[in-house]
Amino acid sequence: METYLKIILDLETQLSGIKDVSENVTDQMEFAIGQCKVALEKLRKRVLEKGFPDRQSEIRFFKEVKPAAYGKLMFYQLVFDIECKRKKADISVNKRYLQKYLYKINEYMEEHHVKVQYYRCGFKHLDEQYFLRENSEIPLELKNSHQLLDEEFFTWHDHTFSMIMANEMLSDYIHKELEKLENPEKDMDAGLKSKYRWTGKKIDIGEIVYAFYYAKVINSGNITIKELAEVFDQMLGTDLAKDIYRLHLEIRQRKIDRTKFLDLLRSILRQRLDEEDE
Repeated sequence: METYLKIILDLETQLSGIKDVSENVTDQMEFAIGQCKVALEKLRKRVLEKGFPDRQSEIRFFKEVKPAAYGKLMFYQLVFDIECKRKKADISVNKRYLQKYLYKINEYMEEHHVKVQYYRCGFKHLDEQYFLRENSEIPLELKNSHQLLDEEFFTWHDHTFSMIMANEMLSDYIHKELEKLENPEKDMDAGLKSKYRWTGKKIDIGEIVYAFYYAKVINSGNITIKELAEVFDQMLGTDLAKDIYRLHLEIRQRKIDRTKFLDLLRSILRQRLDEEDE
């Protein structure tokens, strides 16, 4: 599993420099699409050659690892499509164009609301049915699709999870584009800057964000992990949102002390409280 995770981490590293490639969005998307395809081919080759040591490893791969690359591929392909077709028209035309995509996203998420809930809530009770290749039946709409590299590298719901992830990222992208159209003269970052800065490690605050997310203590859990990361970005001047999925993989990859920063905070707090009681 470590080799699979390293491929994803390498992909995240490549994608973190996307804005250095070009100022043109479509050029950036072409670069990102290429990097995602390279990562997926590496993952596919490894799966076909080495397979998995047990069923749980196979489930984890098709539930978390492959969608981390495949979801991004679909997202970048969708953004490329949007920007290529987006006309240099007035604001109202562009807004209607982008809102049509939001409607399609909402339509998909509503149609697959059961799987969306399974994805967002971190359910596990159907994992063996959803993410083992022996149980896969390729949906009719995906038959003969060029997106399927082969049936040995596919489970029905790794595609669904990837699409949900892509839709969440695309929804976030479109909302930001709509905000730019509505406030063309406004510096989008001006109102988000804070005088406070996180001075610890990025992975440490990543533990905090995921703890908040899994505990459902923000909006009763009605918030995506990326949205929550953006809240911390605004408050503390971090750039978590772009790396939030990679941080999850890094934390999961730890052999021991997966929550070492949270454990450290707990230890420090208890120590100080004990000192104050003396």
